[in-house]
Amino acid sequence: MGRVHEGMLMQRESESDRPGRAVGVQVWLLALGMFAIGTDLFIVSGLLPSLGHDLGLSTGAAGQTVTAFALTYAVAAPVLASLTAKVDRRTLLIVVLVLFAAGNALSATALNFAVLLVSRVITGAVAALFAANASAMAAHITAPERRGRALAIVYAGMTSAIALGVPLGNAIGELSSWRWAFGFVALLAVVAAVGVRVCIPALPGAAAATVRERLGAIRIHRAPSTMLTTLLWIVGTFVVYTYLGTLFDKVTGADSADHVWLLLMFGIGSFAGVMIGGRIADRADPGRALIGTMGALALVLAALGPALHTLPGATVGLAVWGLVHWTSFPLIQHRLLGIGGKNGDMLLALNNSAVYLGQTTAAVVGGLLAGAGLLKSLPLVGAGFEVLALLVLLAGLGWRVTAPAATDGDHEAARRTTTARSS
Repeated sequence: MGRVHEGMLMQRESESDRPGRAVGVQVWLLALGMFAIGTDLFIVSGLLPSLGHDLGLSTGAAGQTVTAFALTYAVAAPVLASLTAKVDRRTLLIVVLVLFAAGNALSATALNFAVLLVSRVITGAVAALFAANASAMAAHITAPERRGRALAIVYAGMTSAIALGVPLGNAIGELSSWRWAFGFVALLAVVAAVGVRVCIPALPGAAAATVRERLGAIRIHRAPSTMLTTLLWIVGTFVVYTYLGTLFDKVTGADSADHVWLLLMFGIGSFAGVMIGGRIADRADPGRALIGTMGALALVLAALGPALHTLPGATVGLAVWGLVHWTSFPLIQHRLLGIGGKNGDMLLALNNSAVYLGQTTAAVVGGLLAGAGLLKSLPLVGAGFEVLALLVLLAGLGWRVTAPAATDGDHEAARRTTTARSS
């Protein structure tokens, strides 16, 4: 495994010597794949009424398609990562994108709930595989000092989906049919697959690891606290985001046109946040930076409740919320790569599972609160989860009044030094 990993590092160094524009294009192609996945994930909520009507489903039953996607994503990430470990990374990304397109084509042509559910399971599984490998590929083809920005660009595809893909997909569904919206996602995936084949270099897979070994990577020092931080961080935001449409209707008093504008503001803030987070990750210790962003996010969510009562307040609040929330994600990923060393790719896959488990948990918690007549309390509940995430992060960092003896940046620097000496 050591020789294979050394070869992957040499490949990354070779690619890092290329002109910055070439590497940038490659990373943005990976971001296009993430854009397709993000659009697919978020688009369904806006299509549920028409989808349910056409297939004769209640809104609750139609909503289970979202659960199927998210849960499959969470469970499949470590399992499929183990089964495909030896496959060339470029080849794997191309196959995954083709299967993702096929899954969305099946969703577009589904005539009953069973077929639709199967299609969402397929797309959830391959989406999990793409996300983890796209992050790892971006890290390998980019110089270490630009790794944070590369990871930010990849996940800018996800945040761009919130800003552009979801409104566009919903518009397609409104103008024609929800089936064409899934067809739009399939087309995006095909374009991304062609781009990966043409522009991204081959990258050998790593030595195979069993599912137990991959799950065992969570025992790495500080990995459990980082995963739990991710899960709580996601719950804090998505306990609110999942029910934004209802909040807009019952609290803000916004009409359907305002919904699109408000979601666009959240998406624009999210895009800016993920790019800012990438630059911070390259210039500061990710663990310490996360303390600031998580603390700020708790305050923003606490203020969001009152802000949602007016349209101007909701507009500003959503933009700031998206910015602060997504600033944290490149920091989390950079931190995992730093503490994971040669098992960093495994930790990224496990972290993706934590993200989608968090989304599933958020949907359940938010649904229970909304059903109990506590819809307006969701932003404050979200702030509470962010405070819990911050406390777990502080505990994982061994935070004291004085600086910790060794930061994640110290461990990353030591790892690079060791790699350089061994080579």
